Amino acid sequence: MEFVLLLILLLVIVVAMVASRFIDSGNPFPLQKKATLFSPVERSFMQLLEKAVANEYKVLNRVKLADVMELKTGISDKTRASTMQKLNAKYLDFVLCDPNDLSVIAVLDLVNNTSKEGHKAVPDWFVNGALDAAGVPYLRMKIKAGYTAADIQAVIAARLGKSVVKAEPLYKGLVKKGPTRPVRSFKPVVASNNTLPVPALSHSQIKAQQTALVRAS
Repeated sequence: MEFVLLLILLLVIVVAMVASRFIDSGNPFPLQKKATLFSPVERSFMQLLEKAVANEYKVLNRVKLADVMELKTGISDKTRASTMQKLNAKYLDFVLCDPNDLSVIAVLDLVNNTSKEGHKAVPDWFVNGALDAAGVPYLRMKIKAGYTAADIQAVIAARLGKSVVKAEPLYKGLVKKGPTRPVRSFKPVVASNNTLPVPALSHSQIKAQQTALVRAS
């Protein structure tokens, strides 16, 4: 009899332990706010990206692929469900849009080969294939130190087939605006007939011209 009671008690304990795995009687919202929305790398790159595109494009962050793509008509329910599941599971780091109507211009993803946290180490065949099929330019840029807004601007322009205005060469940290050798200064002579001023002549040059005029007459 005691054995039966012990067996029943043991069974109750086992059932309670199994049930505790499926029933959480604690806080239904065990959540807290993140310290920051973006990592330092993402935030730094986003600032450079926004500076690179200036007012030409609107930058949207962490956009779901399903928000960029839509399914064609005439496909089976099975294909529709399978494709939508994949679209909803994929996120894009940055989407460049037209600032007027927010139509999609291009997609940019960050690549980090040294870390598995958040960024794509290898190309995602589905994302690449989906964007290519929809005719959306897709850029993948490696995370590295030393990027400038001009570097990002050049990459985007090359992918979109646009030209980039190159900055003038720098000379000791300043923009080189003219020749390095000094230019001989001229004293302007005011003309009475609104013609352009001519350089002043030296005394010897004036004397030589007077002598030439006398000989010519």
